[in-house]
Amino acid sequence: MSRDATTPGLDAGAQLEVRVAQAWFWDGYYVRRGVDVQHRFGADVSTVTDLDLLAFSLDQALTPHTYVGEVKSGKSNNTPKPLDRTLWVRGLRELVDAEGGEVTTAFRPSVSVREFARRIGIVIQHIDDLAAREARLAVNDVADVGSQGDTIAQLLKQVQAHSKTEPELERAYWFLRSEVWFLDAFDALKRTLGLLRQLQTRWPSDADQEGARTARWMFAEAISIMTLQLSRIAGFANSMDAASFFELAADKLSTGDLPSHAIRRLSERFDEYIAKLLAATDASAEVRATAMGAFAPTPPDYMEPLLELIYRLSMNASAASQLPRQMDAIMFERLVRRRNFNSVTKERLALDSTCERLVRLVAAFLRGQLGLPPVVDRVLTTGLATEIHATPPTQQTLFS
Repeated sequence: MSRDATTPGLDAGAQLEVRVAQAWFWDGYYVRRGVDVQHRFGADVSTVTDLDLLAFSLDQALTPHTYVGEVKSGKSNNTPKPLDRTLWVRGLRELVDAEGGEVTTAFRPSVSVREFARRIGIVIQHIDDLAAREARLAVNDVADVGSQGDTIAQLLKQVQAHSKTEPELERAYWFLRSEVWFLDAFDALKRTLGLLRQLQTRWPSDADQEGARTARWMFAEAISIMTLQLSRIAGFANSMDAASFFELAADKLSTGDLPSHAIRRLSERFDEYIAKLLAATDASAEVRATAMGAFAPTPPDYMEPLLELIYRLSMNASAASQLPRQMDAIMFERLVRRRNFNSVTKERLALDSTCERLVRLVAAFLRGQLGLPPVVDRVLTTGLATEIHATPPTQQTLFS
């Protein structure tokens, strides 16, 4: 798409955000646009509505890195200048514990502002810089693919509108658009799996077009997010012995709204109280023993197969570092856009036999522990390694 082109339903600011997000994705980042902040922090962040961009990368040892981005397309007198946005993004970095940030602006920043920004861990990008970056990445060859692009930006508005019709859907929508991004990897994974378990029981009929569109987006987003968290946690497994990782994972997966150590203390207090009640009623020793530990934190029933999956990812860390972006593209291309990949996109994303094997491992876990609607299972298990003979922009239509 031309840098001056317009898309119906998207204002100039949203379109520029879409362009930057695409550039980040094809530069190797897992990226989300318009991450809502107020659903997480409430009125305490009244001057911030969302993070224009939130991105993650994993190195070959599965060490995670987080980045934020701010995008300003205007040039009016009221539009904040590059130095102002640099300081703003520096503050947002602290809010989300990111290690770097980027500002994209229609104002051309001076050399001194660019140098100051770099000293505090921020990169400033003028729109012309973005155009040069898009040319370097050949974004036109892979534009509007997967979770990135104008089509998904427009779809997101439709999904949000439909989600308002049911409280459960609206809760799921805001979890995926806001809350999950402010959780640690274990809690994010556990709660996303819980959401998938709920969603798989209510796949809409084919006649419910809006419901089906929303369900496809939610499954794609949730499985994409889940895969990111799996790879992040595999980084823990990659850096400690098996026994230590098992202990850490069991503790983290047993945590609810309260930390597990706090729940254990409460459980011990309950044990003491219940023991006194049972003793006062002359309960048998067997009954008293059975009652002990009833309130102790316990990991979910899927913990062992989950840790087996994570261990397998950690054993292939280099490939697992690419899996979140690959899964993101697979779910949104096949499930949401209902098409397969052309040869250019396949090659750019390295959708090869190794990727296929890891995707099938994730699919097997989901199928065995949560259950999957048939169309979602088909998206995850249809082969990637088979060559697709199509030239861009032609796409084979599948997964309908």
